[in-house]
Order: sequence, then C-alpha cells, then structure tokens
Amino acid sequence: MRQFVSTILLAFLTSASLFSQIIIGTWNGSIDVGNGMTLVVVLNINGLTADSITMDSPEQEAFGIKVDKADFSNDGFTVEIISLDAKVEGKPNSTCDTLHCTLTQRKHTFPLTMIRGEYKRKPKKQEPKDFPYIVEEVEIFNPETNVKLSGTLTAPYGYKADKIAILVSGSGLQNRDEEILGHKPFLVLSDYLTRNGIAVIRYDDRGLGKSTGDVVNATTYDLSLDAESVVKFIRNDNRLKDMKIGIIGHSEGGMIAPMVAARNSDVDFIVMLAGPAIEMSTLLARQNYDIIKSSGQSEDIAKQYSKLASEAYKVVKNKKLSTDEKKTRVAETIKKMNSLVSEEASDENAIQESVDELFSPWMYYALNFNPQDYLCKVKIPLLALNGDKDVQVYSKDNLAGVVKAMKKAKNSNYKTLELKGLNHLFQKCIFGSPNFYSKNEETFNEDAMKVITEWINGIAN
Repeated sequence: MRQFVSTILLAFLTSASLFSQIIIGTWNGSIDVGNGMTLVVVLNINGLTADSITMDSPEQEAFGIKVDKADFSNDGFTVEIISLDAKVEGKPNSTCDTLHCTLTQRKHTFPLTMIRGEYKRKPKKQEPKDFPYIVEEVEIFNPETNVKLSGTLTAPYGYKADKIAILVSGSGLQNRDEEILGHKPFLVLSDYLTRNGIAVIRYDDRGLGKSTGDVVNATTYDLSLDAESVVKFIRNDNRLKDMKIGIIGHSEGGMIAPMVAARNSDVDFIVMLAGPAIEMSTLLARQNYDIIKSSGQSEDIAKQYSKLASEAYKVVKNKKLSTDEKKTRVAETIKKMNSLVSEEASDENAIQESVDELFSPWMYYALNFNPQDYLCKVKIPLLALNGDKDVQVYSKDNLAGVVKAMKKAKNSNYKTLELKGLNHLFQKCIFGSPNFYSKNEETFNEDAMKVITEWINGIAN
C-alpha cells in the first residue's frame, strides 16, 4: 500500500513538474472586443498557484492584476479574477508554444490565442528616436505633503532657454509620458517644445513609477500641490530659476494649471489642453452623453443616460442624505443607466464598482468642484485649446467657460481656439470616441503643437 501511494505521488510530482515547465512564463495575445477594436491581454505565470500569477492589460495601463483562483489539471488551466468577474481557461498546443484560451467576463466570452513572450508595444510614428538636447532625471520632494515626484527635465544645450513648461497629466494614474493606449503624448510634446527652445519638466504622477505618495485618497487639490512643488523646484534651481515658468495641463491637468496659477505668483503663463472650465458635474453629464452617442447609441438613449447620470451626481452631492441612503439611490440609478446600453443591468459587481467610484475621494471632490472659482483669478497669459471632436471635454461649453472667466478676471491676455478634427488626445480623427485612440497612428497633432509653441515663444520676456 505504501509503495502504491509513493508511486501515485511520484507520478503527480512528475506531471506537475512537466506542466510547470510547459506553462510557466509570460504569455500574450489579444481579444476582439468589437467595432474593429482589439485588446491585448498578458498572463504572467510564475508558478502553479494563484499568488504566483498576474494579468496585465497594457493598453488600459493596468499591470499586475492579482489572480484569486488558479487550477492546473487535465493538461489545461483556469485562472479567475473575482474583482473583474473574469476567467481565462486554456490549454497549450502540441508544441507548447501557444495557448488556446477563452476569456470570459460578465457572461461575454472571447477567443484568446496567446504566444510565449512579453508583449512588445510598437512605437508610434511620432515617438522621438534621438534627443539633440539635455535629458536629465530630476527628483522633486515636497516636505509638506511628503510626496516625491520623479521626472525628466529636457532643455536646450547649456540650459539656453528663457521659458520652461511643466506638463501636468489628465485624470487617472499617468506616467511622465502620459502614456495611454499605446501613445506617449507628453514625450512627443516635450520633444517638440524642447527642439523649439522651450525647456520642459514632466513627471510620474504620485504613486506611479518612481514617484511616491498616497494616490488612493488623492483629490485634484492634492495633485495641484504636486504640480506646485515643481514650480518651487524650478525657482530654487540655479540653472532654471530665471526662466519664465508655465504650466501646460491636459484634461484634469488643464484644471490644475489655473488652480496653481491662482495662488502662486511664480507661474507666468498657462496652457489648457482640453481643460475643464465649467462645473464638473455638468461637464461629466455632457461627457456621458457624448461618449454614449459616439459609441453608436441613439440620440434618445444618450439623452436618457446623461439625465440619469446627472441625477446620480445630485444624489452624491446631497448633504441632507446619509451615505448609505446616497449609495442605495445611486445604485438604483446606475442600474437604470446600465439597462439602457447593456443586457447586464442587474450585474451586482458592476453596479457596486460604479457606486464605489462615484464615492471615491477623487470623484466626490470633482463633483463638488467648479473650475470657475480659480479661472476667474488668473491674470497671466492663458491659452486654451480644444478639439471639436472631443467627447470627453466638450469644446464649445468649456472654451466659452474660459472666456467667461477671463472677462470676470479682467484678463485680456488670453486666447481660445477650437481645433478642427481633433479628439481629446489632440489626434486628427473622424470619430472622437476613445475606442479609436489606440488605433490612431498620430499621437499629438503637429499643427496643435505648433500653435502651443508659437504662442509660448511669443510671450514677452
């Protein structure tokens, strides 16, 4: 009997060892999510237990997603991620260089063929290949917030520049290149500016890359303190302190730029790239309408969806209700919203994720924020650009908001410009939907960068 058990155990160990040799490693493939769009999926299998496996979605900037369950048996495997309601099942082929899989998420199943090896993103055409100027790593520490920002300074040789721009990224975790969906907008923009005589500092958002700090509880106000610490760094650096300081903010960064400028006299100019200039709850309701419409839904559906979103925002902002009452009402509203565009209206996990997001510190602050409070205090040169295909920050309303604020500030030194055919990332496009960002070969429209550069260089010293 003992010999039988030992034989079985030996067979199991041999089988597990053989399977681990076959399956352990990094695998990548892509799924077809419809509308001509694909999404890359990466599995990092470092062992045959759940805590040894992670998943990446590089195009969504999601890395190291933890696996909750893993089963390796019958020459195949299953891994599950509970928080995403996702499961990957697969088997290696006869030559063990390919995994034939299916990915299931919230009742939708996608074929997924994976090959061994790391996913290598193809550089977009505009990514610079040489750097004929100074490129230097910088560290900026703010003792008041205990946040260390790691970034890159680029400058003409000899630091021969009379202006320096700080690039501030949009919402969500962004690295110093503002990397999103295969594009590196800030790398491309900083290269263009520096080649044209403007020094630039761009940095990893707090909690990302080499930067430190609490990101979970951070609000736009906290992020504005990070941007302001870069202003102070420049003023205390002997090589840079005599340069005029500007802040170029994209999306949420375009909201942060006026916040910093309104309270810090060391800021000499700002550029708002698709920056919000109207009350955020109003902007987000319009954003919902535009994105739903651009995804192929009818005008009626888009209007209903936007109206329900507005109702949800009002509930979140209602100070007379308890948090539990708010969350219950918001969950009911989100269920109605989902029913308009999906068959999964009753998916409790999806509803709870949406509720949690609306009550996060960042979103709660945003829903109670009005950019006009800071914009109307801006007295320095200001340039505001929006693309007319932008479905995230509607150009006409927000550019009008900038004009309104500048008149209130009695600031005549400003310029607003709606750029034809450009989306939220300032890419030339036919459709402004985020679904097409990754497929666009253009990272940042050169005509738009020329407008920014000529405006900055035209500011009197």
